[in-house]
Amino acid sequence: RAIVASSALLLSSLAVASDWQLEMDEEGVQLYSMESTTSPMKTVRVVSQVKASLSSLVSFLSDHNQFPAWMDKVAKAEKIKDISPQETITYTVIDSPWPERDRDNVIYSKWEQDPQSLVVTKKILSEPQYVSENADMIRMPFFEGEWKLVPKSNGLVEVSYTVDFNPGGNVQGWVLEMFTYEMPFKTMQNLHTTA
Repeated sequence: RAIVASSALLLSSLAVASDWQLEMDEEGVQLYSMESTTSPMKTVRVVSQVKASLSSLVSFLSDHNQFPAWMDKVAKAEKIKDISPQETITYTVIDSPWPERDRDNVIYSKWEQDPQSLVVTKKILSEPQYVSENADMIRMPFFEGEWKLVPKSNGLVEVSYTVDFNPGGNVQGWVLEMFTYEMPFKTMQNLHTTA
């Protein structure tokens, strides 16, 4: 019930975002950022166009076992529970570079589709208390994101991934840059070439 209640607040900060700044544009992938009100990092949005069907992309983005193969720095992804055919709880581990400790995260995700536009969204919200913390890792205290699939002409789908999260701990310098820019950008690059 707490998960359902918290999902009503999902993407509240992302939905009103209007001050995106283009930071990177390489190999068919664009990365935009804006200041976050909830994290020391910037909120990031990566966008690309993929030649694929909506159903194949939904299947790709639902295959938790394959997340480590294409999501940058994701060392482990394990589905904990299906709440419904559209809702899932997943446990993930982020491989942080030494001397940083690895991060882990428990996320609730929900698929939705607009019946008129056919736009598909996968909304993501952290549920850090759902699984006991591992003393060897830093639990991400906050994670909010959205995958959005917008059908275009000629069999193309515009795929966007918007994320606002706090990796926990005292992250600075190049590690902060890695979490902010490298991870989402490489993840979208991998999806662009793999999906």
